[in-house]
Amino acid sequence: MRFRTFAPVLAFGALAGAVPASAQEYLNFVACPVAQDTGERSDVCFFVRHEGVRYGVSSPPDWGNPQLGHKLLVEGSVSDEGRECGGVEIEGRASVLPELSPECDEIAPATPEILALELGRRPGITEDERAMILADPSSSLQIRRLRALPVPEVALGRTETIYFPFERDRASGPDAMVMLELARLAEATPGAEIAVRAFQGATLLDNGQVLAEREDMARQRGEKIVGILEGLGAPEGSIDLEVVSDFAPPTGKADWQGRRAELRVSAPR
Repeated sequence: MRFRTFAPVLAFGALAGAVPASAQEYLNFVACPVAQDTGERSDVCFFVRHEGVRYGVSSPPDWGNPQLGHKLLVEGSVSDEGRECGGVEIEGRASVLPELSPECDEIAPATPEILALELGRRPGITEDERAMILADPSSSLQIRRLRALPVPEVALGRTETIYFPFERDRASGPDAMVMLELARLAEATPGAEIAVRAFQGATLLDNGQVLAEREDMARQRGEKIVGILEGLGAPEGSIDLEVVSDFAPPTGKADWQGRRAELRVSAPR
């Protein structure tokens, strides 16, 4: 990752004095995630501290959960819907940064206030099963079937957009389903043409710095998508890849949308 400075310096974020940012105010910052112990009856959750305020963080299904040992790029707006992990909720994205950060190793102990919250309750486990697992942790090692993802609807000539974490080219979950359906559509359309436009981006942080992706990220994303589509059965030679390495100056508002790829399957001309 690379930091750049833009002028004028713009600031978005939490107000000074440990006062949470107001609803719909944008926040963009890098911080160590903290793992919150929530007791034996629930999974851990993660939060970050920013300008003295605690914010709960989670990631979309495609992006991977926060993890210790890596900093987190948090981008989003303050939500007025409620609280998360004992902190203010943010609507947006949280990217696990690829560099190792061993200083990010904090585990917050459970407190009565945390234990009283309904956080990450493990579904489908009875009290008897829970007691069995506590007595013999190896009994929890079993195959669990996850809920099937809904099949996305795709159409000829319509552009589908998928988004990426910071400096990542991995697409999984819902985004992988979109690519699978597009590959099927192309395979079922004689002479189909597939257009892929891959982008990279940058984020304006609250402190005025610009966090920019490395210069080859757009190409790396595009080439990976092409390889995936061909592996899924897209006709050979049907994919046109356009790499867009330049990016508009970030504004601090939903800058994560610049880290994207646009895919379209069209009927032959």
